[in-house]
Amino acid sequence: MRYIFVPLVFGALLLASNNPLQTATAGAYHARAIGNHALGSNPANLGHYGEILILGGPQQDTLAIDIPFSLTLLDSDSNAVVTDSVIYYYSVQLIANPDRKLVKKVQKDYLSQFGRDLTTAIIAEESLYKFRVGDLTSRDSVNALRDTIIAAGYSDAWVVTSVDPLPLSEEMTPYFTMTIAGLRSDIGNNALYPDWINKQLFGGIDLREPGAKDNFLSIFPTAGLDINFQGGGSWLEVGMGNFAISFIQLQVITSVTVPTAIMNVIFDGVQFDQPQDLSDLTLDLLAVAPLSLTYGRQLQIPALADKVDRFYAGAGLNVLLGLTDIHLESNKLMLSTTSDSIFIEGEQTLVSNIDNNNFVLGTGFSLDLGIAADINPQLSISLALQDLLGSITWPETFRKTHEFSISLLSAEMEDIADYSSAEKDSLQESFTILDTTYASGSGNTTYPAQVVLGGAYRVSPALAVDVALRQYLDNDYFTGVDPQISVGLEIAPTPVFPIYLGVSAGGFYGFSWGGGFSLNLGGFQWNVGFGENGGFLEDAKGLRFATEIRLVF
Repeated sequence: MRYIFVPLVFGALLLASNNPLQTATAGAYHARAIGNHALGSNPANLGHYGEILILGGPQQDTLAIDIPFSLTLLDSDSNAVVTDSVIYYYSVQLIANPDRKLVKKVQKDYLSQFGRDLTTAIIAEESLYKFRVGDLTSRDSVNALRDTIIAAGYSDAWVVTSVDPLPLSEEMTPYFTMTIAGLRSDIGNNALYPDWINKQLFGGIDLREPGAKDNFLSIFPTAGLDINFQGGGSWLEVGMGNFAISFIQLQVITSVTVPTAIMNVIFDGVQFDQPQDLSDLTLDLLAVAPLSLTYGRQLQIPALADKVDRFYAGAGLNVLLGLTDIHLESNKLMLSTTSDSIFIEGEQTLVSNIDNNNFVLGTGFSLDLGIAADINPQLSISLALQDLLGSITWPETFRKTHEFSISLLSAEMEDIADYSSAEKDSLQESFTILDTTYASGSGNTTYPAQVVLGGAYRVSPALAVDVALRQYLDNDYFTGVDPQISVGLEIAPTPVFPIYLGVSAGGFYGFSWGGGFSLNLGGFQWNVGFGENGGFLEDAKGLRFATEIRLVF
């Protein structure tokens, strides 16, 4: 049975690291996860901020920041100037100042005076913020625009020439992001759902009726009832320009499997001379505190110049601190009854990094690699390889074996409640119990790697569509797990309160859905995501919830 639970445990670990917007879009929010949200997503997304790294040719006069997801269309002019197949773009710069708030005020004043007909952007170059207007390909047109802006009172306006179009967004990508505190919780199972509980467990069904017990127990899979919980927290996750780092994270994952035979005993009782095999009862628990550092950069590659508007690449290192790794297996648990006695025999094994006088921490690492591209002003794609070569090494593990054999007469069972302490001790001494503990050497926990392909399309300023496809690479734990495809929506009639929705199919749960929102008040952001796994409302077999308080500047 172990091969069933290990994928659930490790899959839960990967899913638990998601931010609330991933939860809200059922895992689709991948290509747009910028700032510290790039942690556990795609490090290439950090390349949306910072200077361009030019490969394969001399450096040109390029803009130093790229803003994805256009809110407007390119402004072009019919009198294009072409020299050696290079198109030059002309903009008017109104202000250059290290005070970002002052630059944004100039932008606001300009928009209120001239409107939004022309493309505008705030550019970060070295220590200055620069507000530029227009994306023209005619020198005469940009000169006329400059003269008009100067006449309106912007006496420092001047023309800027570039071989790249102006970034197509009214807001620059935030330079600093920080999750002050975040919490995640995910609980689910493979059988039970609210409608069954209401109708069967609390529906007044008489299990004494013919066939009622068989119908009642048919919901439990032959492999057993799997119950899993994933929880975690994050504090002081910071994104600053091209870098993002997590200082404090905690991820706790628990998976329990209850054999179907135990359900039969609970609801159907034990028949005389019909032994019940209750083996395969297991518990898995893993607690990890990762420390992650990621870096992303925009690259200018001549071979991609006519294929994508912008291209990004990034990498990340995850240092894994293993806190607890516990595996409990019931190797044998037999329950037999006769007309005058009951016999219980069992053997349980507990493997962990904890002994009575020892607590051994594990250490390890994994790598994240990613690339991303803005195909055009509306469409972006990304590809990430997550947790490559990931593993945790435990310097010492401990194996405890508990064997027992209990035999009771029916008459004794009726009188046990009235036994004195001495009689209970005497009865316990008649049981056969053997406990063995020994150090079993070092151990290793393998982190499964996965590939995530994401895409995002800006339909309009108020609507964006996100898509993500996840697939685990071949390994000992995830062989045979179906790919998961997620589709999400961001509906933002106002930037203060965008709403997120999403559904997914495949993966561990088959079907999941999510919803959530962001509350943006200046530099303060509150993100909330919630959803269900394995069904919808009364048919759902699990619940998810995530929330965080974030600063964005």
